[in-house]
Amino acid sequence: MEGMPELTPLQALAVAAAYVVMADKKALPEERASLVSLFGKHISRRELSSTQIQRMTADAFAYVAKYPFDKFLLSIEATLSPAQAIAVFMNMYETMIVDGNVVSREKELIEEFYRFFDIDRRVVNTAREIVMVKNDTSLFLRDDHPNNSRDFRFGFLDRMDLEA
Repeated sequence: MEGMPELTPLQALAVAAAYVVMADKKALPEERASLVSLFGKHISRRELSSTQIQRMTADAFAYVAKYPFDKFLLSIEATLSPAQAIAVFMNMYETMIVDGNVVSREKELIEEFYRFFDIDRRVVNTAREIVMVKNDTSLFLRDDHPNNSRDFRFGFLDRMDLEA
């Protein structure tokens, strides 16, 4: 898009996560940390330096302050592969739930993203279910948690059985 910086897929991931972090107009430490930790593995692999990650993170937040989300989506439409779009969606979702407090604007951004990229609703529901269980540490604190029962099954598996 004219006047907007061209983003790489990795930068698009950082910016998308930053939109979710800033949805409530404030960046909590655990939200910023989740964004930095998302890219931390690239330091140990020597693919990126800590300076590059710090700059990319700072640039992502500056981008969010300057450009509306709908313009961002239009600017990355041709940048992301289908798998990258799903990965961005899942990371946005995980960023949304990391602080245990979901605000409506976070949900709206994520919904706008998956609709814009036409991500199949079954993929969206499956990804949400897996990420929710993955991040639900109360599973380890409460023996009576519903997902701790011996007959726990992911709902998407039941849906797949019905489709077969």
